Amino acid sequence: MKIKKIISYLFFVSFIVSVMISGCSREKETTTDKDTKKELSDIEKKGKEIFYTASQSNNLRCADCHSDGTNDSISLTSFFPDVKGANKRISVYGGKFKGEDVVKNAAGATLCWDKFLEMESPMSEEEIKSLNAYYNFLATGSEPGELKFESIALPEPDRTKLKEEQAKVLLFQGDSGKGENIFNESCKFCHNEKTKIKNVPDLFQDFEGNAKSVTFMVRFGKEFMPFYSNGKLTTQDIADLAAYILSRNK
Repeated sequence: MKIKKIISYLFFVSFIVSVMISGCSREKETTTDKDTKKELSDIEKKGKEIFYTASQSNNLRCADCHSDGTNDSISLTSFFPDVKGANKRISVYGGKFKGEDVVKNAAGATLCWDKFLEMESPMSEEEIKSLNAYYNFLATGSEPGELKFESIALPEPDRTKLKEEQAKVLLFQGDSGKGENIFNESCKFCHNEKTKIKNVPDLFQDFEGNAKSVTFMVRFGKEFMPFYSNGKLTTQDIADLAAYILSRNK
């Protein structure tokens, strides 16, 4: 009887051990599969490479203005849309690209490629597909289908509204202290003596404008300088920013 009990006990222990080993093996396989899904495919790697490639013309990168979730330390990324799942959006660039054109233009990257990065040649079909693949890889499934923001620069620059805002800015009392903070967050990345961006004027040496010209630059941008939407920089913010810049140019 004792032998039978011992045999039964050993069989039971053997069974439990085998179940535990099997369970651990399955857990390891699941973890491996999960980790594998996090790895970039070749086309996604290419998209990420494009996203972080600096322009030879001015040294700007897509990643200097737009977040992929790992570059949020760059202050400019808080002023412009991120790229997570951007290929799935209903419209982008203030409605300039809608429907199928969103994918065809890599969520507006083709326009940035020409206007802001000043690349020598247009973005190729392969580069567009690669960027879309990278956007898709970054998607979490909870991104909004459409990012709405107010801008007088889109879909085309509205000069009538610009003049209206320029008049309002002149009526606002600018705070140069607050303007310095705004400058550090939204302008200093490019406009400083140690910037890595090429061909950018030093606003505290070369600037000969006024509050109206500051408003123009903020709302419309110029050359490879981007414009800022009303929701990111308000009319009061522009007045404060102008007060700071002008106080430094006395």
